[in-house]
Amino acid sequence: MADLNQYISNADSKVKLYEVRERVKRADEAELRDILKVSERELFDLRTQAMLQQLPNPMRIRHVRKLIARVQTELSARQSQAA
Repeated sequence: MADLNQYISNADSKVKLYEVRERVKRADEAELRDILKVSERELFDLRTQAMLQQLPNPMRIRHVRKLIARVQTELSARQSQAA
């Protein structure tokens, strides 16, 4: 199971954007799919918390959405290179 705190900044630690890009590019396909699955689940949970107005950090939704986009972009780039 992927730890999203390596890819997303939170109140305790800041993650640099270039580090996130490098980690996504170095990850193998299975790990990317795992990150995608965990990210989508967390996004669902965050949206649910936002509807209930219990969200401690609203910016986390934005960070998770961007992570999902980065992972999907990397997966599609790898598929197009393979073809």
